Amino acid sequence: MSFCSLNINMYLALLLLFVVFYSGCSSSGLSPTNVTARPDVVNIGAMFTFDSVIGKIAKLAITLAVEDVNYDPEVLNGTKLTLKMKNTKSNDFLGIIEALQFMENDTVAIIGPQFSATAHVISDIEDELKVPLLSFAATDPNLSPNQFPFFVRTTRSDLFQMAAVADLVGYYEWRDVIAIYVNDDFGRNAIAALRDKLSENRCKISYKVPLSPKATKDEIRKALISVSSMESRIVILHLYTSWGLQVLTEAQSQMMMSSPYVWIATDWFSTIIDSEPSLPFAATNDIQGVLTFKMYTPESELKKKFKSRWSNLTVARRVNGSSFGLNAYGIYAYDSVWLLAHALDSFLSWGKYFLCK
Repeated sequence: MSFCSLNINMYLALLLLFVVFYSGCSSSGLSPTNVTARPDVVNIGAMFTFDSVIGKIAKLAITLAVEDVNYDPEVLNGTKLTLKMKNTKSNDFLGIIEALQFMENDTVAIIGPQFSATAHVISDIEDELKVPLLSFAATDPNLSPNQFPFFVRTTRSDLFQMAAVADLVGYYEWRDVIAIYVNDDFGRNAIAALRDKLSENRCKISYKVPLSPKATKDEIRKALISVSSMESRIVILHLYTSWGLQVLTEAQSQMMMSSPYVWIATDWFSTIIDSEPSLPFAATNDIQGVLTFKMYTPESELKKKFKSRWSNLTVARRVNGSSFGLNAYGIYAYDSVWLLAHALDSFLSWGKYFLCK
């Protein structure tokens, strides 16, 4: 049961990776010599930050997807997925260690990582180990399959989001904007894409404000003071869900949330709103008037039923006393497992014909 939110090219790319990988590898019970016999179990891994806004949704979504795949006898025809999840705790080095540990139990693919910076580091390793990474949340436009052939993006590239931001800016005929962003691969490369898209509309980024990936309240305060001295009042925010709201709270305290300021937040903001339907009153007061973007997933009866199922499950599995909503990254995480399952099934069904040629 997939929502079909993923491009068919991703499916074909992943399938090709399996064919290339197993033509020269004999791990996981899927070597060319025994591909005619379906294995009872295939090991897959998942790595992301469990306690993050995106991670807590992804954890449940991936778990449900594996359960659904294993429950459906027509997907893998008797083969079961065995899932092992690891918490990267927003640490790139820990992500490397955990990626290597997955290799010890013949993992055929890894769902993740969550962060673009981590994906850059781990993709170099995975290219050597020849294990596909299916990332449902790494949106950095520079994560290219040309550079990282074993990296499969199962979400949308920020290139599309930045094109939408530029179109909005162009529509209102704003000519100069300020960009506040995370100073890492995720932030820098997205803002570079925004710069290029804005130039097409004869607009520009007049002032850039890079913030540390673990920005403190004092760093945010100083950054906003510098923003207040600029001529432009159009502010683009491309931040992490873990502390993005702190920027708006500080802006509110500096009386920067009213006219003539215009605040445009990328999808980190809508992700928080979707994930945490019961935001504190103080937080809702700080975010009034902010424009935001949201990744589109097609509406369908299947999606409607899953969202209803999700609501029932999350009420029963309350986190810190409250339920949590389904965001777009949760849908992509769920679909990533189904993409992997269908690619595996195709490989087990007819991959041997490629390997025998």
